[in-house]
Amino acid sequence: MTLLIGFLIGCAFGAILYLGGASSYRRILGTLLLKDMAIIKLMMTAIGVGSLGIYLLDMGGLANMSIKPAYVWGVLVGGIIFGIGWAVSGYCPGTCIVGASEGKKDAVFTILGALTGAFLFSLAFPVLEEWLIKPANFGQVTMESMLGIDGIWIAIPFSAALLFTAFFVLKDNYE
Repeated sequence: MTLLIGFLIGCAFGAILYLGGASSYRRILGTLLLKDMAIIKLMMTAIGVGSLGIYLLDMGGLANMSIKPAYVWGVLVGGIIFGIGWAVSGYCPGTCIVGASEGKKDAVFTILGALTGAFLFSLAFPVLEEWLIKPANFGQVTMESMLGIDGIWIAIPFSAALLFTAFFVLKDNYE
């Protein structure tokens, strides 16, 4: 049942991405050039609603948050690779699935490239772990552990700030 619920939520999010134009290369390019704010607004809304929602589900015992270790070099290198891949292909992981479901061949090649990269990373992990992950591994660091307050009191203003920015601050200047 949990997998079905996750699948249905994923389908709904994919439909929202599709309707929001997040699989359109023109729209993604406009986003990367900071000329089209639609995708940024969409993602800020998703993160705002999702971050508050996950804390509420956790408080109600319906979700279990598993905090991964914070290893700085791995995140930095991964972010650079992710950014280059997004800029070159015009897709992030979610939008390439949406693009592939639309029949876009470039999205299919993006998925194949991502899977190839993940496979190669898994092969190289034992070597990379020594210099990319272990040196700056700070463990399970969270804002709530650093501030000493319950996470919901971080999620509420964080979500409110994202939603306020998405709906009232960001303006489209797309040409």
